[in-house]
Amino acid sequence: MDDSSLGRNMSKAVGIICMMLCLSSMAGIMSPVSAQILPEVILECDDDVEIDPSPQSTRTSLINCVAENPSMFSETIDIALQSGQLESAAPGSITIGAGSSTDFQVSLRSDEAEPPGEILVNITATVTQVNGVPYPAGSSDEEEITVTIIEYSSCEAEIGQGGGDFDSGDEISISASINCESNEDGRITYQIHLIEKNMGSSSWPSGFQNIDGDCDVDIDSGDSGGNCNFRIGTPSDLEKDWEGCIVIVEKGDVKPNLCPSTNKVDLKIKKKAIGLGIEFGGNESVLEQLGITEEQVPVIAGSIGILILIIGGFVYYRRKGREYE
Repeated sequence: MDDSSLGRNMSKAVGIICMMLCLSSMAGIMSPVSAQILPEVILECDDDVEIDPSPQSTRTSLINCVAENPSMFSETIDIALQSGQLESAAPGSITIGAGSSTDFQVSLRSDEAEPPGEILVNITATVTQVNGVPYPAGSSDEEEITVTIIEYSSCEAEIGQGGGDFDSGDEISISASINCESNEDGRITYQIHLIEKNMGSSSWPSGFQNIDGDCDVDIDSGDSGGNCNFRIGTPSDLEKDWEGCIVIVEKGDVKPNLCPSTNKVDLKIKKKAIGLGIEFGGNESVLEQLGITEEQVPVIAGSIGILILIIGGFVYYRRKGREYE
């Protein structure tokens, strides 16, 4: 080490010793009321904060703090954090003038799907310099903040195969895929719901049956899900065709009274036909239900007449033949 470096280190050491001696002497002769002459820091922060770890959230939270310097010197304060499994950030150091205070923030961030619960975060402020001179004696204050990781669970039901046209009395099968995001294990229940077209009612239609009942899906922390299969029994004595849609709703949610534009299955149940597949009292005539046009009526009638003549002739000649025998 050269003489110039040795001289600088000696000067700094002498300065520190002299400052500490002066502070000690002044503290001894001053009254307790003015004892704040010694370097000190007072730290105050928010007591409690929350973090929402769901994918739709930023998963962050801010802790507001105030560092106060009650002494008669300018102080440099170092900020240290202990935040457990949470990511954290704060100013490394701040400078506070004599008798002043400074606001700063501590940022916390959780992992996605962080389990619910409480995490303790410790913030420590320590005086490291006084009037630009290192202060080895140190003076510190700390705050302990409770960070609450809140629970969340978000699921979506997407209807897959099923729907279409059915006859009265048929059984209908519907499947749905359930996709969930959660930060804890649990269970969710889904229900199938029928909505009659243009009726504006959330009541289950009369005569229809939910054969298998509700569907329970177990949820794991993170991304999880399952499948739900439902069966619907239709009434065999419908007085008219039934039209509407099928939706899947979470148990406890408000049931819709109108068919949504998406995530539904359209459904039509036809009433049973009478005799040769003919419905009486409907909007279509008997000929239309049989697929016969007015132009085809004379041709069909003539064909039926010829067929009757042939059968009659055949019966007549058979009888005659028996008489000759």
